[in-house]
Amino acid sequence: MVQRTKEIRGEKRRLPLFQVIIFVAVLGLVAYGFGRYVLAPPESSSSTPQYIGPMKLTSLVEGAEARSEINKLHGTEIRLENAFIAAYQPPYGGDHLMVWVGEAESETAAEDLIKRMVEGIKRGGAGYSNPRQIQVSGQNIWQTDGTGGNFYFYISPEHANRVVWLSIEGKGGAAVLEAAVKAF
Repeated sequence: MVQRTKEIRGEKRRLPLFQVIIFVAVLGLVAYGFGRYVLAPPESSSSTPQYIGPMKLTSLVEGAEARSEINKLHGTEIRLENAFIAAYQPPYGGDHLMVWVGEAESETAAEDLIKRMVEGIKRGGAGYSNPRQIQVSGQNIWQTDGTGGNFYFYISPEHANRVVWLSIEGKGGAAVLEAAVKAF
């Protein structure tokens, strides 16, 4: 009888240890999943920067889905070879940057898209007005007025077939704009 009591006590001691091991394993899996899928930036097959200044990439739409979004936004089909839409935000909220990039078939096609954008904004009716050129980091870019932020568009200095549209909300507009123009 004495031996039986020791076995029962031994089993009781092993059971809590087993529970602790299972708990630690589950906690580790939850932590890994949170870090991998919530804290990590979206995976990208493109060269989209993960950070613009202190702002982190929070969402990314690429390829056919991005081209479809751009076409829906404009209410017409815009001929693009490729596209991506990226959203950036600092860790604790505040400023917000949306980047829309369309890759035209050529530099000439990109210049034509910019020209059509300027003419369309000048005509009015699109929610934007007063297009004007400004200089940012030695680059001529277009600025336009609209509700909900500051809006800029230009041809990428590094990729002459890329048209970039930036929408910046928040107080750090000038610094965010300069960082974004350098990145795209």
